[in-house]
Order: sequence, then structure tokens, then C-alpha cells
Amino acid sequence: MHENTTGRPERDPFDALVDVLAAANRYDLALGLIPIAFTVALVAAGALGIPAVYALAVAAVVGAGVIADACYLNPPVDRGSTEH
Repeated sequence: MHENTTGRPERDPFDALVDVLAAANRYDLALGLIPIAFTVALVAAGALGIPAVYALAVAAVVGAGVIADACYLNPPVDRGSTEH
């Protein structure tokens, strides 16, 4: 089944990905880093023969550091609205 795009030009998927990544802020990247750390840890455990418990412990420390940074060291700042 093909979707009919009326009045919308075809868009390159790579351009759409670039737009989404450009709109991401610090906290979006922090939330993305946590599962990436666990994925890298599991791949490294399998490839290098490291026990999975140790690799996951390192990933947990990285995840805790990212959360501490995002919540306590560089917390979101309410810039307030410009409406009165």
C-alpha cells in the first residue's frame, strides 16, 4: 500500500534525520547516551571476553554519571515565558 502525499514534495530521509538531530538538545542526547553505553558494554563483553557483569557495571556508572550531570550539575533552567 502506497501513501498518497498530496501537496507535499518528496523529502530525502537523510535530510529529515539531520533536521531531527539538529533539533535535539543536551538532555535528548543524555537520554540517548544511556542505552548506547549499555549496548557498547554488551558488545565489548562479547567481543573481548570480559565478564558481562563487569561490563554492565561500567555502563551503569556511565549512566549514573550522565543522570547526575543532567539533573544536578547542569539542570534544566526555566527561562520563563515572555508573555505577561
